[in-house]
Amino acid sequence: MKVSVRVIPPDKELELKAGDNLRSALIEAGIPLDSPCGGQGTCLKCKVQLAGVSRKYTDLEQEKLSREELDGGWHLACQVTVEEPGEVRLPEVEVSRAKASFGLLGEEISLRPNVRRFPFELSQPSIKDQRADWNRLAEYLERSTKRPVSTALSLLRELSFRLREGNFSGQAVVVGNEVVALDPPGSGSDVLGVAIDIGTTTLAAALVDLDTGKVVSLDAELNPQITFGADVVSRIMYAQDGAAKREKLQKELVKGLNQLLLRLCRSARRERERIFEATVVGNTTMLHTLLGLEARYIALAPYVGGLNRPFDLPATELGLQIHPRGKVHIMPSIASFVGADTVAVILATRMHQSRVPMLAIDIGTNGEVMLATRKEVLTASTAAGPAFEGGRIKYGMRAVKGAISSFQATPVMNYSVIGGGAPRGICGSGLIDLAAELYRTGVLDYKGRILRPAEISTRWAEELAPKVRIRKEAREFVIFRDEDREVTLTQQDIRELQLAKGAIRAGVELLMKEAGISADDIQEVLLAGVFGNYINRERAVVLGLIPVFPLEKIHFIGNGAMDGALLALLDMEERSQAEKIVARVHHIELSGRPDFEETFLRCLSFDNK
Repeated sequence: MKVSVRVIPPDKELELKAGDNLRSALIEAGIPLDSPCGGQGTCLKCKVQLAGVSRKYTDLEQEKLSREELDGGWHLACQVTVEEPGEVRLPEVEVSRAKASFGLLGEEISLRPNVRRFPFELSQPSIKDQRADWNRLAEYLERSTKRPVSTALSLLRELSFRLREGNFSGQAVVVGNEVVALDPPGSGSDVLGVAIDIGTTTLAAALVDLDTGKVVSLDAELNPQITFGADVVSRIMYAQDGAAKREKLQKELVKGLNQLLLRLCRSARRERERIFEATVVGNTTMLHTLLGLEARYIALAPYVGGLNRPFDLPATELGLQIHPRGKVHIMPSIASFVGADTVAVILATRMHQSRVPMLAIDIGTNGEVMLATRKEVLTASTAAGPAFEGGRIKYGMRAVKGAISSFQATPVMNYSVIGGGAPRGICGSGLIDLAAELYRTGVLDYKGRILRPAEISTRWAEELAPKVRIRKEAREFVIFRDEDREVTLTQQDIRELQLAKGAIRAGVELLMKEAGISADDIQEVLLAGVFGNYINRERAVVLGLIPVFPLEKIHFIGNGAMDGALLALLDMEERSQAEKIVARVHHIELSGRPDFEETFLRCLSFDNK
């Protein structure tokens, strides 16, 4: 039986089947819904307010939702079974458009892109010169490029008319060895490329003028796949049910990329049809989902995926809306959990050429650790989880308006809210600040336990102890409260943070152990990733996210993966370097080490030694 359900926003009438799960039905209808746990009922992000639709609450909803929420008709969409007509109201959602900024690309870069523009002026056909039109053009270009050229049937079909329209003069746009476009003589049309970083949580892209090498627009977008789970394993599990699920993941990702490209071009007042090539990086699972590849074996020992080599394909095969004959270059990966994004960071930072020990950490849902020694570069992947992106945190959210982004406990408790006003939640940088400050002031002990008010014995106890609230043995620290809402940091939030930071720190410790070097030997520490760029260095050290390094050794490099993708877009030699990096890197599989569990458990502590 069909029932009519109105969804607000976007004020859309849907015909849903009675008995359907509401979360799944909304996703299938193209309604974005934040549910990073993949519908398991643990993240509490898919809250919706119902009038009709279903009047029943599951046991999980009654346990997780407050009395005010239950009385107000709020449900978890993943727990709702559609039963009758009604209305679904979605909470206000803001898309995180994090800065996709340069890190180390201040250096002068050789401009040797795979996309080139060649002016041509051909001799015209005659009785004495009856060469076919394509032969005539190809021979001219081959003399210029010193290599064979080809073209697609779609261009051949319009070639004869286009040549005569331009009196056998014009400009050929060549991608690799393929002629993809013909422009009129003296055309001022753009020749554009785009570098794309597909993160588990965030998509970032940079639009580049390939005639000048100038980045003309930068932007970022929430990865729409987050609806199917916050981490790569959740998405692998979703897609393993068959080709239809893989296709759904692929289409959602490409849809998000196309929206991002459209916004990039509008911002720069350029045309998407003038983008002739995209270089793409991302973790191995994200690249598999982009290509629609089977990814289930990535998550199963011995952790082998379908593709690690660089791969080139027509953009139309992916549905990417650039020039109809545009190309996509997928950069190479290292291992199933150390992808092309890590290769790009190494490329951008020149770690593979370093003569002194260097450490780089790409902090995100999938955390990668890179350690350069005098002999080699070691890499490892750590399952940090979504805590740094607000996932599995009671009041967690991404770095958008309303998020607490920084916090200090003394001399007076204070915090910064993105966009000002009352806070709605806590983003990753705020989470680190909160935990570090509460540990420093004695509200947390070194095990991460929120102390009872009577146990807090520091000189700040009088001010901070009353903010600790205990309900049925569940402890939380109240940051903000008024008549309408509150924001707290719970004991479970601290545990999620410890798991994330413990995983990354364990990766650092084990790579140093493998290399036989200590923290004192490391000359530079690079924090990469969109999120990593906003971490307070001192508090990251206090928490033990990274070992105790002098703060002057710690540097932020922004989105290093984007920098590497840009290098590969602008200079073909950098693509060769990327392949050499993959061949030379020594990857350490942490899950196979007998000392991983002991190291991980030790790194959960806030006692940074």
